Amino acid sequence: MTTNARWIVALLVALVVGLGVALLIVAGDDDEGSDSSTVTLPPATSQTQTEPTTTTTPTETPTSTTTTDGSGGITAP
Repeated sequence: MTTNARWIVALLVALVVGLGVALLIVAGDDDEGSDSSTVTLPPATSQTQTEPTTTTTPTETPTSTTTTDGSGGITAP
C-alpha cells in the first residue's frame, strides 16, 4: 500500500469515527439542566370557506329550422 493510500484510509476512518461520536452526542442530548420548556399545542383546525353556488337555467332555447334556400341555421330568439 502506498503512502497516499494510507493517508486516505486514515482520513476516512477518522471521518467515520468523528461522525459516530457526533451521532452519539446528538442522540444522547436530552436537554438536562436546560431552563427552556417544551409546550405542546393542540393541532390547528383547518377552516375552509365555500362560496355559494348559483345555477341559472336558460329561459329560451334555440330551435332548429329547415330552410328551402340552403342557408340553414338557428332562428334568433
